[in-house]
Amino acid sequence: MRARLDPHAVGVETPGGRRRARGLRRDEAAALADVGLTWYTALEAGKDIRVSAKLLDRVAAALRLGSEEREYLFALAKPREAREPAGPDIAALRPVIDGFTVGPAFICDRFWNVHAYNDAAQRVYGHAQSTERNLLARLLFEPEFRALHEDWEAVARRMVGIMHASFGRTPDDPAGVAVIERLRAASPQFTAWWNEFQLAHYEPSARVVVHPQLGRLSLLFTSFIASSMAQRDDYLMIVMQSPLDDATRDRLRS
Repeated sequence: MRARLDPHAVGVETPGGRRRARGLRRDEAAALADVGLTWYTALEAGKDIRVSAKLLDRVAAALRLGSEEREYLFALAKPREAREPAGPDIAALRPVIDGFTVGPAFICDRFWNVHAYNDAAQRVYGHAQSTERNLLARLLFEPEFRALHEDWEAVARRMVGIMHASFGRTPDDPAGVAVIERLRAASPQFTAWWNEFQLAHYEPSARVVVHPQLGRLSLLFTSFIASSMAQRDDYLMIVMQSPLDDATRDRLRS
């Protein structure tokens, strides 16, 4: 969050006028918020520390946070109870995607790992032909999968933003840490996007998929979280892609 701030715009002067990295340093952010550097460092790391709404308000104001970033900050600072994950309940959700016959549908977790998909999703995206189960990794590392998306970079950046916002709820989640570390190690592009700290949330969006056999598909992407999982940190999403026009509907039926 501090990396996006212009030091001069917030009144921080740089001796010599040059910086090795953009944005505020950690000590400068702590000073602007009038909090201790040790406390602020622990907050950024997602450690369980004593916080108050007043302190977080000062940090949010110092970093010029918007509503989504502010929500992320408060989630990051929220005390977390140690507990064993309940595990994904794939079997209970499988009939939902199998019953969705007008377009692709799949079940994934909040780190974009696909756990199940319907026949249309296999036909369009070739999940079974790939050993990679992470959708973001497929966009970054599989040229054929990337070529399906007319604006793959915008799609990937939004997925990074959604994952980043979700990760703030449980920054010590081993599954999330493993995905992020793997992508950071293998993709400078992912690392750059992750460091930009552009948060995003799930919302319906229209996208174009260009398939080598089926042609141009105009789809409405919609995601849902099962009500029984809404309060769980290990929730699963159902992502459905509905045809936006008759031509797309006919191509998916052919």
